[in-house]
Amino acid sequence: MYLTVTPAAQAKIKAQLDPTKQQHLLLDFDDGVGQFSRVGTCALTSGFRVLIAEDGLDLHDYNLPLSANFMTFLIKDYSRTYLDEKMKLDVNSKNQQLKLTGDKAGTITSAVLLETAAIV
Repeated sequence: MYLTVTPAAQAKIKAQLDPTKQQHLLLDFDDGVGQFSRVGTCALTSGFRVLIAEDGLDLHDYNLPLSANFMTFLIKDYSRTYLDEKMKLDVNSKNQQLKLTGDKAGTITSAVLLETAAIV
């Protein structure tokens, strides 16, 4: 699997990164699994979000690297079911939100949230 992150999406993510910290990008399928999940979703819907996670957080649920042209994302291995082999993370020009699309599936998540997960 490969994720192409457009320059517009890269800029949006870079604006949230802290250059003084080691951070990981997670393409999180918010299904109720993991310490970052606030709500589970029905299997008929696929809600992905991008999490910027500080180094030192427990990321054991995110056990599969996803190659990309911008950093490497980590995903939960079983979330591959909802993803395509070739995907794109872009910015929707109408609402400026991130959107995730696949070559075969079309729109995977139309409004991808961008959030930070920090050590408290």
